[in-house]
Amino acid sequence: MTDEKVIAYIKKCLDAGRMAEAIDTSKITGMPLSNEQLEIYIRKYLENGWMQKAIDGAKAAGIELSKDLLSKYMDNYLEDEKIYSAVDASRIIGVPLPKEKIAVIAKECLRKGKISSGLEAYKIIKEKPPQEELIICGNMCFKDGKLSDGLEAYKLANKAPSADDLMICGNMCFNTGQITPGLEAYKLANKTPAKEILRICGEACLLEKRTDDARKAFVAAQKGEEAGTSSLNVREISYEELKTSQIDSSWKGFGRKHCSDCENRINIKERYFEVSKCPETKEDEEKLDKLMKKQYGISHFLIELDILGSGKGLINSAVCPSCGSQNVVLSSVDDVGYMEIKIRKKD
Repeated sequence: MTDEKVIAYIKKCLDAGRMAEAIDTSKITGMPLSNEQLEIYIRKYLENGWMQKAIDGAKAAGIELSKDLLSKYMDNYLEDEKIYSAVDASRIIGVPLPKEKIAVIAKECLRKGKISSGLEAYKIIKEKPPQEELIICGNMCFKDGKLSDGLEAYKLANKAPSADDLMICGNMCFNTGQITPGLEAYKLANKTPAKEILRICGEACLLEKRTDDARKAFVAAQKGEEAGTSSLNVREISYEELKTSQIDSSWKGFGRKHCSDCENRINIKERYFEVSKCPETKEDEEKLDKLMKKQYGISHFLIELDILGSGKGLINSAVCPSCGSQNVVLSSVDDVGYMEIKIRKKD
């Protein structure tokens, strides 16, 4: 083994905390290791929270580590919110951790979105994290784009995150190239991300040469674009289904009806339809006209805009029982409907 390889191997052992192995290799190969070098590595182990490695290395190097020094590092771990290292150090040197200080640190960890450290700290003092602190932690995690941590915090709080908080998390994930948790966040919020931010996510993935994630982001953006330009879909629904739907609470019904052909005003049979999106352009209106005529044989109807939520509209049509005419005058409570809009355009 060449000197370069020996030096590299010794350094590898020291970097991994295997100081005894590095010292043995140094003695066998005649490659010297000074006490100063070893002390630097022992200090590095302590700073990294590797107290047991530091103690084992110091023993192999013949260097003494006082209990006061180790206790000082244990306190430093607590100050730096390295809960696991502090717990390990307390066990190794046999010094109990101060409960009052841990309680403060536990709260600070949750408020910073460090759920694992916060929960571990509360576990040490055998206390249950307050619900309000868990919610604060969850929201902080969402703002940092840490979806799984945020969901865990809300689950422990026995609460469900709002759609806005989930979308905040999703947007942070997209901006940092995390396509999978971003899409999951939006799915949980029952929302669709904008194609622009999905493309930003795809570009971020490409910069990091994560081509699979980039492809996933661009495909999602394309699907969103296609969904935004998709054709209108209509399905007939019963009055019973309408009553149990997510209809806007402000809706009071379509009002009174009468047949224009025979002036009948009683026992007029109504039909209801759900339209996937409300017509926004003249082309949309023409498409809806054709679809209603072709699929249901209806040429006269009225639509309430965005009444079923998620951009969906409610269509109403009626047939006169006296003469069978569809030429029934429909009037909504707000006097706003699709047919009125079309008539005004003709005028």
